[in-house]
Amino acid sequence: MSNQINFHPDRSMLVEFSAGTLETALTICVSAHLHFCDQCRSELLSLDQLGSQLMSDAKPSDIDESLLDTVMAKIDEAELAQVNSKGSARVPVNEKPSSFPFSVNKLIESTEHSATWSRLNSSLDIARLKTGQDKFEVALHRLCAGGKAPKHDHQGIEYTVVLKGSLSDERSVYSEGDFLVRQPGDIHQPMGGQNSECICLSALSAPIKLTSPLGFLMKPWLQIRPM
Repeated sequence: MSNQINFHPDRSMLVEFSAGTLETALTICVSAHLHFCDQCRSELLSLDQLGSQLMSDAKPSDIDESLLDTVMAKIDEAELAQVNSKGSARVPVNEKPSSFPFSVNKLIESTEHSATWSRLNSSLDIARLKTGQDKFEVALHRLCAGGKAPKHDHQGIEYTVVLKGSLSDERSVYSEGDFLVRQPGDIHQPMGGQNSECICLSALSAPIKLTSPLGFLMKPWLQIRPM
């Protein structure tokens, strides 16, 4: 899928993605971005080819036999977790997300007990996704057309990929496929595009902090829940 995309993951993230060493939550976000971005897919292909060449040139070395046992045990654990997660899989959203990236659709389908939309305020809904890691909350956020999210400060890093529609904040306008990074201390107020709702995928490492004087009242609802 081709689109005019202005915001991308940095090269170091693509290098780690190619090498298979990127954090799980970040891998999900980069994979979603690649669904939309021809430029980054082309760069990733070059990195994969370079990595393949380096592997073919590398000399073999002796490996402790216990390492193989450890790797096989990890694979067995992953396969068991995948089987267990399929028992109650349901598509939770009210639309058929056929245009979403494959990785996002698989997360929606495999989230136990169904990842349902929960209302955060009159403009914003959230659907948390099960990813099997405990460092980031990975979730879908749905912002209604013209709706505003509360103005907030980031206490941890947040990665966001626009999956549908568009949104804007004090910095720029973001369209489908754009990859946003917010660092601790970044303050902004996202607003949905006027013509249609906006759905984003996000990975959040720490709760946000509302800048409103009454923001503390919503604190129990703002805790992140990695799963």
